[in-house]
This record gives sequence, structure tokens and C-alpha cells, in this order.
Amino acid sequence: MIIRNIFSIIGLVIATILGVYAQDISYFLNDTYSVIEATTFITLVTFISIGLYIFIPLQFVFQNNDKKKLFAFYLITSALIGIPTSLWSIFVWGMWMG
Repeated sequence: MIIRNIFSIIGLVIATILGVYAQDISYFLNDTYSVIEATTFITLVTFISIGLYIFIPLQFVFQNNDKKKLFAFYLITSALIGIPTSLWSIFVWGMWMG
């Protein structure tokens, strides 16, 4: 259970980094792999970030044990951090798409 909590916290940190720095990551990946367009990279990074914010609380729903406090904690944490970060990511993604 401790390992799952550690991976969940690391997942939230990674989702936040991907959400906030999606534009910079996309520019870096476009410089590294110039064959693929930068809009493809920002789309991938943005939706991976949003997917992590959704997946982390849902993993506690599908457990067989009674860890409702952990589910509530990760749901509130994902909502408080994930909603503003995801809105920012979607705004940046929308500006890139024109």
C-alpha cells in the first residue's frame, strides 16, 4: 500500500509538471524529433497530464479493500491541483491549435 501511495504522489507531481510545462516540453521534443509536428507533442503531453489526474483517484475506486480516506484524499488533491492545471493546459493547447 505504501508503494501505491508513493507512485500516486509521484504521478500527481508528474501530471503537474507536464500540465504546467507542456509548451516547453513540446518545443524540446520538436527540436529533438523534428519529423513530428509540435502540435502533436503538445496534444500528447496535455492529455497525458489530464489522464493522470483522472486515473490516480480512480485506481482507489477499483481496489477491493476499504480505503475510502485515501480515495477522498486523492480525489480532493487531484481536483484542487488538477482542475487549474488542466484548465491552463487546455488553454495553452487551444492557443496552439488556433
